[in-house]
Amino acid sequence: MAEYTYKDVIIDPDDPRVEIGKEYYFGCLPRDVLKKANTNSSLIGELKEIRKEDNFPFVFMDFTDGRSCIIRKKEPEKRYVPFDLSDKKVRDELRGKWIIPKGHSDSIETQITLFGSQMTEYGKIWCVDMDITPDKLLASWTFIDGTPCGKLVEQINDQTN
Repeated sequence: MAEYTYKDVIIDPDDPRVEIGKEYYFGCLPRDVLKKANTNSSLIGELKEIRKEDNFPFVFMDFTDGRSCIIRKKEPEKRYVPFDLSDKKVRDELRGKWIIPKGHSDSIETQITLFGSQMTEYGKIWCVDMDITPDKLLASWTFIDGTPCGKLVEQINDQTN
């Protein structure tokens, strides 16, 4: 669970963290909205409207009254780690995928068709095309759709400024 602090509380409708359509915990007092966020209260809503001239500027879907304090819900951040190519299931999932080198996407596209292992000072390591290690694959290549060549791992994204 994400931990929220008073730095996460938003009272200014011009704060750059305020976006229509995003999810927020909401309330009328900073301590109350902070408690809701830290206990993962079900009182969370999609911001529908901002009434800057009002004392309660933040209006949410299914509510007519505004609120004065909000906390933006922290969303999972996408982070990638190298594939475990020693796992046959991972190799089977990658086989046939198209990849492009970072920074050279307009000059070469290649399909993953070959895996091989090589001995290093750290032991046996599996590679794509015999010489692209999992670390190099993540650092220097993307799938043709632009996503990183690695395993997705989620973590909390802290959106405080």
